[in-house]
Amino acid sequence: MRVLSPVFLDAINAQESAEVLLPLVKLSHADWAEDIRLVPDWQELTHDSEIYSPFAFEVTLPDDEDEGIPVLRWSADNVSQELIVNLRGVTGAIDARVVWVLASQPDTVEAGPFDLAILSVEYDATTIGGTMSVEPILEEQFGWMTMTPKTAPGLF
Repeated sequence: MRVLSPVFLDAINAQESAEVLLPLVKLSHADWAEDIRLVPDWQELTHDSEIYSPFAFEVTLPDDEDEGIPVLRWSADNVSQELIVNLRGVTGAIDARVVWVLASQPDTVEAGPFDLAILSVEYDATTIGGTMSVEPILEEQFGWMTMTPKTAPGLF
C-alpha cells in the first residue's frame, strides 16, 4: 500500500486545491555528458539537490489491464533542439526515472520512483514521444539451465 503525504491527501479530498502534482523525469545515457532533468512547469524545481528544467511534456500512466507489459507514454513539444539532438544520437536504451511530487513539497515523493527504459523515440516537427517500459527486467535473461530430460526429468 502506498503511503501518501497528508498535504497530498488533503488536496485530493478537497473540492478545490492550489496544489499541483508534477512528474519529474530524469533521462540518462552512457553517451551523454550529463543527465537531462525535466519538469512540466514554468520554473525550475529542485528535488533531492538536483535541478529540473522546465519543459513542455506530459507522462501518461499505464492502462489498467491484466495482459501485456505496462508502459508509460510520454510526449513533449519539439521546441528545443537540445532534447532531440540528445535523443537522436543514442544507440540502445535510455534510462529514465520518473517520480511524482507536489510543487509545494518537491522533496516528498508521492508516487515512484519508477525506473524505466526508453527503447524508441518518435518525433516530427512539433512533437517528440514514445513509450517507457515499466518492467525492463522482463527483457533480461532468466535462468541459466536448459530444461532437458536429463536436467528436469519430472517435466518429461
